[in-house]
Amino acid sequence: MFKAIGIICILIGCVGWGNRKIGQERERIRQLHTMRRILERIRAEIAYGKHTLPEICLMLTEINDIRYQKCFQRIYQAASVSGSGLPALWKAEFEAFLKDQPLQEEERELFVGLPDRLGFQEETGQAESIGRLEELLAQKAGYAEEGCENKTKMIRSVSILTGLLLTIWLL
Repeated sequence: MFKAIGIICILIGCVGWGNRKIGQERERIRQLHTMRRILERIRAEIAYGKHTLPEICLMLTEINDIRYQKCFQRIYQAASVSGSGLPALWKAEFEAFLKDQPLQEEERELFVGLPDRLGFQEETGQAESIGRLEELLAQKAGYAEEGCENKTKMIRSVSILTGLLLTIWLL
């Protein structure tokens, strides 16, 4: 009786671990799409609206993702108070926020380093720079989506096999 309960607990634990990893991969893809949409909005506001980055941060407080809303709101408020240092504010805010997200380090750095890419004086150069970054994130999201199905199958198989192996080993 106790062995059967132990076997079930081990299998459930391993399958739960696998489902958590699958959920993290899906969250990564969702984050990449969200970051791409944010960059698309920033690019459009710079190119067509001729807005500055602090003004755009205020506009981005209206996006659907509450976590990003709060980041942009804090950046805008801090930039309004200090009047300068937006790249440092952006970097500090998004480094703190994105470190807990299931993103790869390169993906984090692309988004955190956005203000450094805005070194051009004219809006078209800034918009083109953001457009290239947007394309890169879209490409990464596409690759992640393509591999997600196979990765999901592999993680599920490994988690079940790990549970079976642990069961056999502990019995």
